[in-house]
Amino acid sequence: MPVDRDGDLVYQFLLVPWTGACSHMPTPPPNQIVLVTPAHPYKMSQAYQSVAVTDALRPDMEKSQLFILDGVSVIQSGYTVRKAEVVGVDTVPDTIVLPVNSPWSFLNKKKN
Repeated sequence: MPVDRDGDLVYQFLLVPWTGACSHMPTPPPNQIVLVTPAHPYKMSQAYQSVAVTDALRPDMEKSQLFILDGVSVIQSGYTVRKAEVVGVDTVPDTIVLPVNSPWSFLNKKKN
C-alpha cells in the first residue's frame, strides 16, 4: 500500500500480509505491517503488486496516513525497513530454502 508516491514512483509503502489489507478490509494488527522506505524510488507497475524487500527489519511503531477512495486512514505499523532494495515478483513462493548456516534454517522443509 503506497504511503508516499508521485505517479507510479513510490517513496514509502506499507508491506501488508494480504491483498487489499488497509484499504478494503479491516486493518491487520501492527505486528503484521511493515513500513518500507526504498533506497531508490520504486516504480509501481500495478496496485497490490507483490514485491521482495531486502534489508534489516527493525521494530519501530509508526503511524502512516493513507489517502484512499473513501477518505483518510491512519495505519500503525510495528516494523520498519529503511534503505530497502525492492523488486517486483511475479509469484510468491510457498517456501524459501535458507542457507544451512542461517539461524532460521530449522524452517526449511524436510525432504521425505
